[in-house]
This record gives sequence, structure tokens and C-alpha cells, in this order.
Amino acid sequence: MDQPQRQHRADPHRRLQRHTYQEGPGFLFLATRGGRPPAAQRRRDLSALRFRARCVRIAREQGIAAALALGVSRASLHRWRQRHATGGLAALMDAPRGPAPLALPEWVERAVILVRLLTYWNAKRLAAEFTRREIYPLEHNAVSALFARYGTARPSLARPRGPRYERSAPNELWHIDIKGPFFLRGAAGYTKVWLVGLVDDHSRYLIGLRVLPRPAQAVVLPWLRDCFELCGTPLELMSDNGSPFVVWMPGVLTLFGQTLAALRVRHLRTQINSPWTNGKIERVWGTLQREVLDRQLLATPEQADAALAGFAGYYNYHRLHGEIGWRTPAERYDGTAFTDRGFEFIPALEHLQGWLTELMVSADAPMSQYL
Repeated sequence: MDQPQRQHRADPHRRLQRHTYQEGPGFLFLATRGGRPPAAQRRRDLSALRFRARCVRIAREQGIAAALALGVSRASLHRWRQRHATGGLAALMDAPRGPAPLALPEWVERAVILVRLLTYWNAKRLAAEFTRREIYPLEHNAVSALFARYGTARPSLARPRGPRYERSAPNELWHIDIKGPFFLRGAAGYTKVWLVGLVDDHSRYLIGLRVLPRPAQAVVLPWLRDCFELCGTPLELMSDNGSPFVVWMPGVLTLFGQTLAALRVRHLRTQINSPWTNGKIERVWGTLQREVLDRQLLATPEQADAALAGFAGYYNYHRLHGEIGWRTPAERYDGTAFTDRGFEFIPALEHLQGWLTELMVSADAPMSQYL
């Protein structure tokens, strides 16, 4: 059921609720549900134009003294007469001040709106994706103006930021978390599984992602050792206070804690009921939910592992991250260059790569001509 509409005092057309759109396999509701309507064209105030035209007419018919009697200065009257003589009635209107709004090519507007409806990306990410993928150099202000014009601006609220921290180099701090349970729907019924993830703090590089039959240290530790062997040993590892990681008795280490102590890895624990302390891995769970779990029907643990492996590759090497300057985690983790062009390697858009190529060719729009 829809929530009651609430109005913002600064904008009566803006709704305070967030993320009220719905999407799923085989169907797509309009991604701007609950957003602003298209920006209305404001009618210009013609009173100033009428007054100027009247002054010019009276000066021509009755003389300058009669026009000055209307309360206009001699300099303004002279300027208006010159403008009217060169440009007619339209020249008496004031030109908009400030820089002219950036006019995007028609093919760029089509591409931006289509990507918006399929991905629900915000203006800053759209500008970064189009620029770094060498589709068209975009400024996020131009994208926001386009959203307002076509009624695709989504409602949003300014959320206060909590305490933020970031390590200065890769492998200084990793975040680990277990999420679940999730249910896989197969031919034999439902299978309950959990997911374990490991992410680097500095680069947001997804070190590992695995499906677990149960949230126990006996199945987490072998996978964790594989991650250490593949990517090196971090200085610190942060987890929540779940039973696979800690116990309630102070000073008593679980097998997980003993393993970290033997490897000289400092174990950091979040505060109770403070998931934002481990927010970088929590952000990964949100992205995984939106881009994989809500879009794919997974029947077996093998299918889930394959889907997670594909997501990890996309997340690390092809997905731009706003918190690290719209770079990929791999660029920050080990310097892997970002070479994607167009919509390639974006799961939600790669089927449009041919359409985008034809659109750019028909518009004769190589990236180099805009740089």
C-alpha cells in the first residue's frame, strides 16, 4: 500500500518518501514513481516589456520629453530605442543572466533517460559513467536539469552523515560479515543458505564472496585462509559480534579469533547495534541485493556461487564507486586500468551496446570531438 503523500515546505511537488519504485524479472515499473512532475514552463512577466515598448512609442510619436515624463531615465530610454531599432520588440526583453544552460545533443538525452529508467542511477553517477566510458562528457548539473525537464527526478532527503573513516592503503583493514538466511527455490523445494563477504577498507575491493550452508566458523575459516593466500594478510580485520566471530565471555577467543591471533591480524569488533561501523561491507550487501538477488532467480548453491562470482568481477573491475572518486575498486587496490567503453560489462545495460553504437555512429559523435 502506498504511503500517504507528504509535502516538503520548500517544494510542494516533492515527496519525502524514498525508493518507492519496484522492479523485477520481466517487468519494470516507472523508476520515477513518487518523484517530481516535469518542470513547468514559467510564463514571463510581460509588464516590463509593455512599459518599455510604451516608452519607445511615446518617444517616437510625442517626443523624448513626453517619454521621460513616464519616469524613465534618459540613459534607459536611449538604450531601449537602440535595441528596438536593431532587434524590434523582442530585443526589449532582458536576456537571461549567468551562463547559458548546457544543451545536450538529442541522442545523449535519449541515452541518459533510457539508462535512468533501467538503472535508477543518480545524476552524479550518470555523468561519471558517460564520461569515463567515453560516451559523452557530462556534467551532473546538466543531467539534473534534464531529469527535471522530463519529470524523472526522484525524491530525496538530505541524510546526516555519520562518523567516517578510511585507511590510507590497501590491506590495512578488511571488513567481514555474514548475511542471511537466504532461500534458494529449486525443484526439490527451498534451500536455506548464508552469504559471507570480505571487502578492503581503503579501496572497497571485494576480496571474497561465498555461499555458506550454515553460518559457522568451520566453513568460514577455510575460505578465509584462501583469501589470505590470494590477496595477502591484512593488518586488521573488522567483524560484528556474531557467534561465528566472538563469544560473550570477555577475553575468551573463538577459533576464529585464535586463527587471527596466530597470523598476527588484529581483530576489531563493531559496537553493539552499530552496523554503520562496518558500513563498507553493509554497502556491498545493499548493492548485491538490488543488482543480483532482486533480479535473478537462483535455484541451487552452484547457481548462487556463479552469480556471486560474476557480481564480484563486475563490482571490482567495472563498477564505478562514488566514494573513491568514481573509480573502480581495482584501480585503487592494485592499479588495474579501467578500459570499459560504452555499456559493455554492465549487466543491466550490456544488451544495449549495439543500440548505443548505432546511435553514436548515426550522430557522428566520437568522444574525441568533445574533448
